[in-house]
Amino acid sequence: MADEKTKTPLLDELESGPWPSFIKEIKQAGEHSPVCGDLLGQLEQSYEEKRGHWKHGGIVGVLGYGGGVIGRYSDLPEKYPHVAHFHTVRVNRAPATRVVVALVATGGHRAATA
Repeated sequence: MADEKTKTPLLDELESGPWPSFIKEIKQAGEHSPVCGDLLGQLEQSYEEKRGHWKHGGIVGVLGYGGGVIGRYSDLPEKYPHVAHFHTVRVNRAPATRVVVALVATGGHRAATA
C-alpha cells in the first residue's frame, strides 16, 4: 500500500512546469484522504513501467447529455487497496464551458478535481 512517504519522482516532474498540476492538487487532497496516496503510488508505478494498471469496468451515461460514470478497477488491489475500485465521474456543464472531471473513490471520498 502507498503511504505519505511514497516517492514519486516522475510525478514530481509534472509539478515543475508553468501550467497547473493535477499532481499538486491530488497531493493537497491527500492531506485528508489515504485514497490520494494510493492513487499517486499506482500512477507513479504506471509511469515507471509504462503500463496502465486500470481495468475498465464499464460506462454509465446519460443519453444526449455527455456526462456519466466510468468504473475503473486496479489490477494491483493488494498494493493499493484504497483505489481497488475507482470511478471517474464526468459532468458536462452548459455548452461552451469546460468539462469538469472529478475522481471519486468508492466510499464517497473526493480525490481530486481537474
